[in-house]
Amino acid sequence: MEVIEHNDGFIEFDGVSFDPVERTVRAFGIQECERELRDPSVFCWVDVTTTDIDLLNNMLQRHHIDLVLDSHFTGSEILPRIVERPDCLAFYLYEIIDPEQHLDSSLVLKPIDFGRMILILGADYVITCHRQPLAATDHIKTSCTDAFRLAGKTPGFIVFLFLERCIYDYAHLNLANDNFLDVIEEGVFAGVQDIVDEGIAIAGRNILTLKKLTASLHIVLMLLATKRSAFISEDARASFQLMQQNAASVRSAIDSSRDMLDGILGNLQVAAANRMSNIAGLLTVISGILLPLTLITGIYGMNFDHMPELHWRYGYAVVLGVLAASGCSLYFLFRRLRWVGNASGSRSR
Repeated sequence: MEVIEHNDGFIEFDGVSFDPVERTVRAFGIQECERELRDPSVFCWVDVTTTDIDLLNNMLQRHHIDLVLDSHFTGSEILPRIVERPDCLAFYLYEIIDPEQHLDSSLVLKPIDFGRMILILGADYVITCHRQPLAATDHIKTSCTDAFRLAGKTPGFIVFLFLERCIYDYAHLNLANDNFLDVIEEGVFAGVQDIVDEGIAIAGRNILTLKKLTASLHIVLMLLATKRSAFISEDARASFQLMQQNAASVRSAIDSSRDMLDGILGNLQVAAANRMSNIAGLLTVISGILLPLTLITGIYGMNFDHMPELHWRYGYAVVLGVLAASGCSLYFLFRRLRWVGNASGSRSR
């Protein structure tokens, strides 16, 4: 890796050239870039990490590539933004920055963090550019030599490796999200509200993120699978058609995950409704017991002069006895009707 600093930022440069006849691979630096791009016997992959898109534009201009990238590179939108030029085809890919931190079962679920990549495909070169290190580029740098010797014929095989990595990561992270949804569902039935509330928010955000990422990737694959272009061979087009079907399957799986989350939310609403129903039932039973007692005490609380029981020696004790007998009778009646037992049983479950 070669790092070049500028006043406005820096460029980390990696270059690899592939000879399809000799089946050899060699690395090169930024000083040899123009020589490698002009060599008709090889095709090249140039990977650039930079914080300033203008530095990449300057590099493209120096190598006579008719493409100018604008400030959308730093935006938050998730769109493929496909651009066609006479000498190249460019689009955005969205790679997961570090998939392993989302797949480690010992860690809690985290919001999916991804990075935008510009991929520029020419007749004899591929240029990738991103603002931060990505696990996908590190993986492909270590595996591209073996992949090239097995099946690499044109620059399209580098594009294939990046698209394949996207599909793999999206499908894998969606499965990890589904596994965490099972944990959330167990929390719903166990009544662990903290795990449920936080988990639903993160899982829902991840599903929406994966849905957008997969939709953007699917649009790119639709173009690559149908585009008649000098940059895309017939073999590559056939491979992209298969990948398009895989991307559609991942989109369906993500939709199923959304249905699973909706089911959990439905169970959560049912559980909340049951709790409210139990509380309302308990309050109704308590009110049913207290109502006649309140009626009796209200009658004897009236300030009339001629109330025989007021001057009776045992009147107070008798009224207390009537109140106790009424309360106990109503309680045992409600218990026999299973009103009290149902409420307490539902709470204990």
